Amino acid sequence: MLSPLPRHLHRALRLLGHRGVRPRGARHLAAAPHFGLWREGAWAEAAGGGTAEVRNPATGELVATCASAEKEDVDLAVRAADAAFKRGDWSDLNPRARGRVLARAAELLRENLGELVELETRQTGRCLREYKAQLGRVPEWFEYHASYAAAKGFEGRLPALTESDHVNMVWRVPLGVCGLITPWNHPVLIAAKKISVALAAGNTVVVKPPLEAPLTVLRLAELLSDAGLPPSTLQVLPGDGPAAGDALARHPVVEKLDFTGGTATGLLIQKSMAECGRVRSYCAELGGNAPVLVFADTRSVEEAVDGVLFSAYVASGQTCVSGKRTLG
Repeated sequence: MLSPLPRHLHRALRLLGHRGVRPRGARHLAAAPHFGLWREGAWAEAAGGGTAEVRNPATGELVATCASAEKEDVDLAVRAADAAFKRGDWSDLNPRARGRVLARAAELLRENLGELVELETRQTGRCLREYKAQLGRVPEWFEYHASYAAAKGFEGRLPALTESDHVNMVWRVPLGVCGLITPWNHPVLIAAKKISVALAAGNTVVVKPPLEAPLTVLRLAELLSDAGLPPSTLQVLPGDGPAAGDALARHPVVEKLDFTGGTATGLLIQKSMAECGRVRSYCAELGGNAPVLVFADTRSVEEAVDGVLFSAYVASGQTCVSGKRTLG
């Protein structure tokens, strides 16, 4: 028998879900909360009516169902993001004004950390104690990038020149619509790393989180909206990679794409972007092969063994920075 949902998770799901909406023909899902897409500052269903289950991989427990975006949904979101960028709702704000919104979002993240930790644990099956440590650092990403942008990141500079009759000015401006594709092993942490810097720079953002674990990224978008982020500045579209992910990679309006995941998928995304016919910036964080070094003067062999084991098996070893080789 599955244990009942904790009170914090009930609250989180109630905040996110749409009551009374459930997949057609799935009577056994009647009690499962349902999450829409976060598009243009509000909840929306997928244009094609597609849905997916979010299950705890450790127990098989049904955590929720969610809308599953396809090409049409991606197009609607990207064009709304482009319109918002051109209006200057966010992009024309002074970096310090953007920083205040992101700082408020960091406060809201801390206030809701308990809900986020439990929700993350339910949808990924990972240990609660690991997420308590990991998610406690998420607000810092918004604070850091907000303060950097306001202090020095986007104020311009005057590089020195030898010729006295020339002036060379470097001025940083936002790119436009950024597409972010995030993985299932660290759903909200990796999303927050990407979203915080993209927003601090003044861009509008469309995120495709993993369909297997999208709930905390959806909640993050809602908290940013509560902090004062304008509609269509950040949109979150859970969806299948070959449908929603490929559509985001190929969309001609997206100015930059950032992906974290497997090498094979990263190459497919690069191919899709090239076939689009436009040269655009692409950042890919793919699989790693991290060594762990143990030196002869280590303080304690026991501590070294503990450290090696932790690096190799944290998150069941399903992380890009997990230790793959031990060298002594």
